[in-house]
Amino acid sequence: MGIQSAAEHGLLRNRPFLTLWSAQILSMVAANALTSALIVLVAELTRSNTSSSILILLAVVPVVLFGILAGVFVDRTDRRLVLIATNALRAVAVAVILVIGDSLMAAYLVNFLVASVTVFFVPAEAATIPSIVRKRDLLVANSLFTFTFNGAFLLGFIILAPVFLAFAGFPALFAVIVATFGLAALLCATLPPSEPATEAIGVGVAGEAVQRSRRDIGEALRFLPGQPRIAWSLVYVAVTYTLIAVAGALAPGYVREVLLLPERAVALLVAPAGIGVVAGLGILNLAGRRLGGGRAVGYGLGSTVAALLVLAGARPLALVAGRAAEGSGLAGLPYFIGLVVITAFVFGIAYAFITVPSMTLVQEELPDVIRGRVFGVLNVLVSVFSLLPIVVVGPVADIWGVAPVFLGSAVLVLAAWIAGRRHRAGASARNVARDTGAAS
Repeated sequence: MGIQSAAEHGLLRNRPFLTLWSAQILSMVAANALTSALIVLVAELTRSNTSSSILILLAVVPVVLFGILAGVFVDRTDRRLVLIATNALRAVAVAVILVIGDSLMAAYLVNFLVASVTVFFVPAEAATIPSIVRKRDLLVANSLFTFTFNGAFLLGFIILAPVFLAFAGFPALFAVIVATFGLAALLCATLPPSEPATEAIGVGVAGEAVQRSRRDIGEALRFLPGQPRIAWSLVYVAVTYTLIAVAGALAPGYVREVLLLPERAVALLVAPAGIGVVAGLGILNLAGRRLGGGRAVGYGLGSTVAALLVLAGARPLALVAGRAAEGSGLAGLPYFIGLVVITAFVFGIAYAFITVPSMTLVQEELPDVIRGRVFGVLNVLVSVFSLLPIVVVGPVADIWGVAPVFLGSAVLVLAAWIAGRRHRAGASARNVARDTGAAS
């Protein structure tokens, strides 16, 4: 449905859009296959939730260190060159593990290097979309990018990585990832250059660059309080991405300790969530305008709270199912696994309902001259939200289990749902008025 809508809007005849879209697919497949491989590698080496938390933490720290500066850099640089360089550098970073070999320290190092480069890739890609797509087509373009983002997630995380690990091993998979990042860099080289919003930062004048960066960062931070709808949209995206980071840290231990399955069975959680995202995108494409962005986000937040509460009762439910079943204590486990799969599917739908309308509103209403800086703020906001939870969730899960982690996450999402309710209602009302005016 997303592809059909894109064709109707002429996006499939837009060569720069097709190029960026193809490069996104390749880079996301590679990135997700790498994440899957490193999560499995660390889990098999350590069998510890805390070690998995450290792996995810090393992907977050670079965003805290460089996130807003990356947005400033993107606004003052040809974004095409940023996209080329970031894909090429990620290929080089992954090649490091082929030289060092499979080990815990190699996994940590590669994860940190790739995350550091991705800090610059994310705002460059997000800020490029509005410059090559008409404003009225942004919703469809973002839906298509999110659709393929999650399709690439399924392909990389659930298909490519597990298949290569099962039949060829870690080195072969890492070699394929290096080649895929390299091909994405070549595609980005065919994009049209973009004019920087302001003059380039002088490399040789470090003091001037620091002062300019501080001024630009201050402009972005002063801009957001006066735009509450944009600010709350960024908060929703940050909360959602935080939950993804927490899930990534806990998923291997969850399937091992709660579902009583090996770590590589993490696809049982990830696959239904990815399918749920695709289903959510289909619903948004069919009824997004009638539903309204604010209302869709509200439904997504409420569904996320419900899903987290179900997961919070994971261990007690598993014990009850085992005790209630006749015969073996594991006889009730398949029913519990089915409940978890359905819950992951609902979470995927909720993810689409939150992120797509939020990102669309941000891209529609941001001026081009400040867009990169605000996306840089978004990256830092995501990192600030997720830094403490990621540090805490591993040890908490190792000591007390997953229930306190998911319960705390449900409380966080519920707080965001309540606090931003007024602005979501206003956004939905404005969307209805706008669509009614356009129809008349």
